[in-house]
Formats: sequence, C-alpha cells, structure tokens
Amino acid sequence: MMQYTKQYSEFSALQPRSVRSALRYAALSALDLKERLLSGNDAALRVPRVQMLFFHHIFEDEMEPFDRLLRELAQTHVFVSHSEAVRRILAGEHTEPCISFSSDDGLKNNLHAAEILERYGATACFYINPNSIGLSEPQQVESFCRTRLEFPPSEFLDWDDVTALLERGHEIGAHTMDHINVAHTPIEAFRDDLEGSRQVLLDRCGAARHFAYPYGRYFHFSAAAMAEVFQAGFESCASAERGCHTCEEPVARDRLLLRRDQIVAGWPLAHNMYFIRRHARLRHLASDEWPV
Repeated sequence: MMQYTKQYSEFSALQPRSVRSALRYAALSALDLKERLLSGNDAALRVPRVQMLFFHHIFEDEMEPFDRLLRELAQTHVFVSHSEAVRRILAGEHTEPCISFSSDDGLKNNLHAAEILERYGATACFYINPNSIGLSEPQQVESFCRTRLEFPPSEFLDWDDVTALLERGHEIGAHTMDHINVAHTPIEAFRDDLEGSRQVLLDRCGAARHFAYPYGRYFHFSAAAMAEVFQAGFESCASAERGCHTCEEPVARDRLLLRRDQIVAGWPLAHNMYFIRRHARLRHLASDEWPV
C-alpha cells in the first residue's frame, strides 16, 4: 500500500539541504525585521487593496501554523471570496484591505485548509486538474506527483470531496487537465485542454469561472495562451507572480492577469508575512495586466 506524504516535515526532509537554503532562511528572517520598519510595521497591511494568497498543501503539521497565519491576517484584513476579489479588481474598487485565498493542484490535504478557512468566515478557490481527481492507483499517483507536480506521492481529492467543498461555499477552478506547462504546449493543444477542463467543471461543478495556469511564472505562459483562456469562456486568469492589486481604474477582463502571493504554512510565520508586507508596501509597482 502506498504511503502518502502526511507531514510537511516529511516533505521538507526530502529537499536537498544546502548552504544556499540555510542562507535564504536566515535572510528571510532578517528581511522581515527590515520590512516591518519600511512598512511601518502593519501600516502597509491596512492600505486598501486586493491581495491574493495561494497555497499547494496544508499537511497535518501545517494546520496550526495556517490557523495562526489567518488569525494574524484577520486583524488587518477583510477576507473575500475569489470571485468577489476578481470583481473588485475589475471594477477598480479598493476601499479596504482585502485578501482572497486559492489553492493549486487538488491535493486531499486541502480539506484541512477548507476547515480552517471556514473558522474565519473565509473561502477559497481550489484549482484542480480533473485527470488527477480521484486518482488512486499507486504507480499513477507516484508518476503524476513526480512528473507533473515535482512532489512526493500525495493523496488527491476525489469528486465527492469537490462536491463537499462546493456545498460549503468554496469555488472550484481549472488548472488544465494534467498540470501541463502551457509554454511548452502547442496553442491548438492548449485550446483543446481548456475546452476539456472547462467542460468537466461545468458537468461536475455547474460552473467554470476561473483558470490558473500551472507553474505560474510569466515564462510558463504567453499572451496568446491568455487570449485562449477568455475565448474558452473563463472569467479570470491567475498566475503565481507575486504582487497585489490596487489600480482604481476599471480593468478590461481579458487583460487582467491575477497576481498571487504563495504562502507555505510550514514556513515560519515571519517568512510568509515578509512577502505579504513587502508586496502590500510595493503595491504601486504591480500591474494588473499581462505585461506588454
């Protein structure tokens, strides 16, 4: 029987330890102190904006740190749904500091995240790869995690889990059928993938409003691919490029590329808060549009 990864400590133990990683850890701790001074401690966090946070996993030993992060953020922010965040960004409506949550890849441990989010009246958009939902055959799980997610074997949501998330007020978005690298995929094949993943969501979930492309950096995507997302009928397109949204002018829907700050609950709270504070302070440097 396959042993799924259950603890973040198990996952981090698999990562190669190096001088660089040790220096990065120390640097983030120091940078958080510096960022507190530059941003006036929590002053930047109180600036009206929409900041989108996303995660991939909430392992068992990440549940308490994730709760602690939400408790910290709840002191200075309003939590809004993914769709409400998109609406505010499109309308240029920035009247309060808002945070929305999303998750990529459809891992089973995202159910931990949903439970904790609900304690704070928050919801998330869970971006899934339809072909991995319900995947349970050991070799297939191992292969998908290794080749597509660059991740140790982990249990995936099944369709009953997806239905339960919807019934609890969360949203489900598309993340391609098989977690493909869009930049390495012919545009015709990507178009077919978009249509296929959207149809699955329509059939299974009743809606298919949001799309996030895998891997998430600019070089994993293209302007032509972004155009296909909206032509397929999706209402938003999300990246994993860091930053937040503050533009007070309405944004054209088919030009909007959502920025999201990744959080890892297994990191120290200060390390996650460093990125959140920094991009709240540097909000004016972030564009809402696909880079020209």
